[in-house]
Amino acid sequence: SLVMIVRPTTAQLLRDVRHELAEVVVPEVQSTTVRVTLEQIDIILEQCAVRSGSEIAWMVEEIDEIEAYAADVADATGDQATIDALAAGRSGRSGSLQLDDLADDYNLMSEAMSCAIEACMADPAQRPLRERGVEILRLRRAERETVVRANWRLVGRG
Repeated sequence: SLVMIVRPTTAQLLRDVRHELAEVVVPEVQSTTVRVTLEQIDIILEQCAVRSGSEIAWMVEEIDEIEAYAADVADATGDQATIDALAAGRSGRSGSLQLDDLADDYNLMSEAMSCAIEACMADPAQRPLRERGVEILRLRRAERETVVRANWRLVGRG
């Protein structure tokens, strides 16, 4: 039976499910194939727990960072596609912290990011801005994936 959950965040709920699977279900399972499947489920549940604790904050931070970058590129290049995508990203923002709404806001602003990087690639004088855009994408997303995957283990290898 599930223990009483005293801190009902999504991350804690997922970790409690992981604990119950490890302590109650796994010891009863004899099949190696099923044990490997349970190990894979455990990995996914932990990644979801890590992501759920920070996902909204990460998206808000990235939206703001992308907006500032796209605005700088629009000012520096006058690129109409970037100006239009930035305007669409700004006017389309829901202001909501509901995950689906925020994901839509993020997608809108990501279009501005794409346009901004393309504008910088088309203009050799904008190399520093292009490098800043690539850095935002590479570092920010790579850092976060590292956090999410921190608990990955090779299945069957402990």
